[in-house]
Amino acid sequence: MSTILEKILHKKWLISGLWFTVVIIVFVKHNFFSSIMNNYFIYKYTFFHAVDGLTQYGQYPGEYADKNHYGPLFSLMMAPFAVLPDWAGHLFWVSSLVLLLWWAIRLLPLENWQKNTIMLICINELLTAGFNVQFSIAIAAIIVITFVLIYREKEMMAPLPILIGTFVKIYGIVGFAFFFLVKDKPKFILGCVIWSIVLFVAPMAISSPEYIINMYGEWYKYLVIKNSENISLTSYQDISIMGFFRRLVGDPTLPNLPFLAIGIIIFALPYLRISHYKNKAYQLLLLASTLMFPIIFSSASESSTYIIVFIGIAIWFVIQPRPYSWDVWALLAFAILLGSFNTIDFYPRSFRTFLREHSVKALPCLIIWLRIIYEMLRNDFLKYQISVADKPIE
Repeated sequence: MSTILEKILHKKWLISGLWFTVVIIVFVKHNFFSSIMNNYFIYKYTFFHAVDGLTQYGQYPGEYADKNHYGPLFSLMMAPFAVLPDWAGHLFWVSSLVLLLWWAIRLLPLENWQKNTIMLICINELLTAGFNVQFSIAIAAIIVITFVLIYREKEMMAPLPILIGTFVKIYGIVGFAFFFLVKDKPKFILGCVIWSIVLFVAPMAISSPEYIINMYGEWYKYLVIKNSENISLTSYQDISIMGFFRRLVGDPTLPNLPFLAIGIIIFALPYLRISHYKNKAYQLLLLASTLMFPIIFSSASESSTYIIVFIGIAIWFVIQPRPYSWDVWALLAFAILLGSFNTIDFYPRSFRTFLREHSVKALPCLIIWLRIIYEMLRNDFLKYQISVADKPIE
């Protein structure tokens, strides 16, 4: 790493400033060069539909295109944004997402330069997700915060972000992958029970018990239908390893189950190294694997959800033994060039379309994920760069 780059990566204010320019870029684009994203209106009206007792999973062409696919809890979360003028609600929503993920990264038990490097690697993915005002930014933060709470032995609070993510977008459930790292498991389980009740009841404050129960039933039915829509060969979703093979062979009926079964087995293999559960490098690699797995093995994944994956890739990269080997650099470059850069004008439009239509973004991410699994199974964790893991948060 060059001296100049090292100096830049030690300047928290500079990297953080670049990170928060995403808010400005998204706000200017949506308010001065195009209309506010359709996704924001989907989010906004979940609150008003809940208040009015209307289904959250119907078609409302006068308000927005497409449908809502978030859980009933989301309607309550959107309340403080929905009541504001659209420009202000949009601004505070995007700002909240970007700030939450920034805070989550700053909480990680890593050195300052490592946190800055993570942010720098992921800034283009943050911009992609920001343009779509995607809740995936919050999901990435939720998974990281769950890990940090367990790392700090906050067993009662740790289930809260997991369950928020689960009640809103299912993906958050992967936070339970850290269960075996929990020191006081009965306390953690008690926290799960308490927070599940609280989060299930909470949206009833703006609606009614009957309405919320019905919405959970509708949400489940809608997700089943949405999955069948995602796996079409022309969908903007299914940017997954299953989607890669479906589009490679031109067969949308290729089932998810064999891929998922193999993926789950591979994901679970590192848990066999029980003696390493307390090792910080093992824990951070597990965090990286957990961030990546649900996206590259989900037919609902799209380009803007890969902010979650790239946080995992960046964590894997910054804890590698230094100096970084050529293959580590090559894998990072492979992921950035064919993964992150395929959504911007770095390539001609025709090539970007080819990459999207063939779910190529999932391929380098899968290879890095398999590398992480290999490292968790075989490596000597004492060589990883986590020497100040207990340093107070800056």
